[in-house]
Amino acid sequence: MSEHYHYQYLPGDEIKLNLEIRSPRMYLREAGVVFRHEERDKIELSASGGLTNREGRTWVAELTLEVPPGAVPGLYRVNRLWVETHGERVYDYEGDEVAEIADRFAFEVLDEPDEKPDLSLSYR
Repeated sequence: MSEHYHYQYLPGDEIKLNLEIRSPRMYLREAGVVFRHEERDKIELSASGGLTNREGRTWVAELTLEVPPGAVPGLYRVNRLWVETHGERVYDYEGDEVAEIADRFAFEVLDEPDEKPDLSLSYR
């Protein structure tokens, strides 16, 4: 792990994100984010969603990424963002366009613990 603190998640956890989009006058349909594993660049986790709030020229997409079963443990960092218009045009943001966001938004996926949970049984 780097010198920065990163949120840590287990398979089954939900990561809730807001993606704010400022645009010229246009109708936006969907937006999303792709996180790439820092050491295994073919491993990605992504979230997408419709635009749920609009104020003037500002749109907000509420994204939920569920860490899937079998997710590869390690650090995931923003690699790509995208926005799709109502006319089905897709705008991709990668590399230098997302560098500042990638520096701030990363998370770590942990292995599930091996120890068994403690159980207790009672009548209701």
